[in-house]
Amino acid sequence: MKLKNLYLVSIALLAGVFAACSDDTETFDNRVYVNAPVKTSSVLLKNTVPSTEGQFQIAMAKPEGKDVTVSMKVEPGLVEAYNAAYYDKAEALPSGHYTLESQQVTILAGSILSDAVTVKFNNLTELDREKVYVLPITIEKATVGILQSARTMYYVLKGAALINVVADITKNLIYVDWKKPEVANNLKQLTAEALIRPNKFGKMLSSVMGIEGYFLLRIGDSGIPDNQLQVATSKGNLTSSDLAIPTGEWTHIAVTYDADAGGKITVYLNGKNMLEGTANCGAINWAQTKTDEGNGFWIGHSYNRDRWLEGEITECRIWNKVLTQNEINAKDHFYQVEPDAAGLVSYWKFDEGVGTSIADYSGNGNNATALEPITWNAVELPAKN
Repeated sequence: MKLKNLYLVSIALLAGVFAACSDDTETFDNRVYVNAPVKTSSVLLKNTVPSTEGQFQIAMAKPEGKDVTVSMKVEPGLVEAYNAAYYDKAEALPSGHYTLESQQVTILAGSILSDAVTVKFNNLTELDREKVYVLPITIEKATVGILQSARTMYYVLKGAALINVVADITKNLIYVDWKKPEVANNLKQLTAEALIRPNKFGKMLSSVMGIEGYFLLRIGDSGIPDNQLQVATSKGNLTSSDLAIPTGEWTHIAVTYDADAGGKITVYLNGKNMLEGTANCGAINWAQTKTDEGNGFWIGHSYNRDRWLEGEITECRIWNKVLTQNEINAKDHFYQVEPDAAGLVSYWKFDEGVGTSIADYSGNGNNATALEPITWNAVELPAKN
């Protein structure tokens, strides 16, 4: 009886082994799957990028002797699964913002990769950059099996920082090679802007931009605090205790000048009108190429090397018109403007991330160059709470 029971137990164990082998064979059947190490792909929403596209491929483990056809579809119902997996609160991307160009792809006989699955995204500037949107694209069916755990690609659309890199110009000096000097000369109306984050002051003068002894935006001076902004002109200097610049914080500076209004100057800090005065300098000629370090138009420098700006800078601009307070306070104006905006004659974003050259985004070709290596710092502006 014991031998009989042992025999039956052995038969049962063998049957289990064969069943397991059968399951393993099924597990390793040739199946198609999304060929990506991560099954999510980010699309960053920016005010200046209305459209883009994404691509991925379908793969399988080994070649087949005939073509394999794979059908793709958008499946908004999978957004809930995405939120559960990634602890997010995303919404399905509305249908008017994408087109699935490749609803069917083929893996040719003898190959393991399909042609590209292409999805085009459009009208992106109409989306709310404060929200997160998801577009799940999944394998609907195929002429071979489908690997369930890798059948879906999730495109995740969310607001991008408008500024991702800035220049630290501590102990540096940046000059402009004026290829088109006429655009920044004879300016009867002028607006100068810069977004700065000083690390510290502690010395008498720190320069922002302009020409020494003529028309210059600088911080500090003899007899005033070293963190107080000043407009220094050939017809006198304008400043006020209200123009204190903090350290460790981003401050947007805008200075307007109108020769036709008697040389009226208005100074804005972070969009607030902090000072009005006059200094009738006539038409401003800022497109003066330096012949040495003591003259010409500079950013972060004036007169000598003791007057650098210790900190970071971005979004330097010159306009040939007086911007209104409403224009200065327009949405995202501190962080970006359209390069072809009316009246914008020079636009140095300081967003290169490498090298010592700074492009003029206005299209006028008046690029700038730093005399010393620039330290490029990653940032996220505007900062998200």
